Amino acid sequence: MSGISLLAVSMTIASSLLLGGAAALYRWRRRRKCALRQAPGSRIAIAAGEGFMPSDRFAGFVHEKSGALVTLMELPPEAFGPLQELEAAKQAFEEQGVSGVAVLPLPGRSGEYVYLRGEQNTALVEYAKYGLIFREGGAAGMVAVSVPRVALNAGIVTGAQIERILVSAIFLGSAEEAHPLFTLPCLGPFEEDASLLGTAKGYRLKAEAASSAGEGLQPLFLVAPSLSGAPIADPSVFAESSFHRIDQIRDKTLETLSATTIAGLPAVEAVGHGTDAATGEAALVYQLIVQARDGGYFRLIGLAPEDSRDQFLTHFRKMAASFSPS
Repeated sequence: MSGISLLAVSMTIASSLLLGGAAALYRWRRRRKCALRQAPGSRIAIAAGEGFMPSDRFAGFVHEKSGALVTLMELPPEAFGPLQELEAAKQAFEEQGVSGVAVLPLPGRSGEYVYLRGEQNTALVEYAKYGLIFREGGAAGMVAVSVPRVALNAGIVTGAQIERILVSAIFLGSAEEAHPLFTLPCLGPFEEDASLLGTAKGYRLKAEAASSAGEGLQPLFLVAPSLSGAPIADPSVFAESSFHRIDQIRDKTLETLSATTIAGLPAVEAVGHGTDAATGEAALVYQLIVQARDGGYFRLIGLAPEDSRDQFLTHFRKMAASFSPS
């Protein structure tokens, strides 16, 4: 065979291999894109399997059989830089009540990311926690996965499955609008704080009110839905346990615990005091647990300086009275 023929055959083979590889890559990308799913309210897409259903309580997915929860959060792009520092990433996880936090490599994931593992014990469930913080195309986000330890031990969901979900996370162009979970028409001197990350909504003092509040502990109000629809066996016991799990306040003392009704739903109010862990100031602690209509609950928390107790306890109770699940 002549040199020209050999060259032609070699080029033909190389071309075929190149085209075949490109076609395979295209098919893989297309399958991956088809397998990716978005939850309402989030631009983050993940390869959540068929067992995962979109949550009606937060931007993310719920695995009904195991109780595993996948929460999707978009972060300010500038937040990723500091979180690349391993200690800062660990601290961000620990501030959410996660213990034993470890920063690990995530096999199969490339680009800019931080992968964390830990444990979290709540009043109802002990969770294994997985977290991915990543930056892609000028956007930053977090995928947080909570798997009941009992389900993980039973093999209903595996760590390998969770890591495949985290490896797949990307940003898509737009998000489907999420249905609001509740209304809170009475805000008094507060306004929504859009900088708060996670599934909770936060409310801070308006600028004019904050300027007169001075330095130190700033009053705030939070509304957080439960991540699952598990029923509460004993609302009073659960409310007391939840009160003592407010991490920002140490040396807490529960003063009153009383049953009430909010928007026609059973609720338990807890009022007490403690010490703000960040400033060392004496703090008023207000909490309201409202049972949701279809299982689960909403948790409302108000914190303020103890020396402004009368003023802010009145505001917190007015805000709570106006709360209504959608």
